[in-house]
Amino acid sequence: MKKWKRFNELKKNLSDITPKVLSQRLKEMCSNGLVKKKVNTSVVPHSSSYSLTPCGKDLFRITKQCKEWVLKWKAENELCSETDCINCQF
Repeated sequence: MKKWKRFNELKKNLSDITPKVLSQRLKEMCSNGLVKKKVNTSVVPHSSSYSLTPCGKDLFRITKQCKEWVLKWKAENELCSETDCINCQF
């Protein structure tokens, strides 16, 4: 799993989200300590990259466990059951 992802990489993997909403959610996650942002000012235009913080990684692990429970006991979602969260494109 790549540690840092640029905004456009994230957007490409989230086809149903607008750039505005993605930007808002990233800001929220940064302010809540789930994601960290790195800005490269040595290039024009400036580029931003995002990465999960330890807190975000912990939440990701918990979310994955919830998914596994749902797939085991409640849901029949073939596509989701075939995808390992760590390899998920989202």
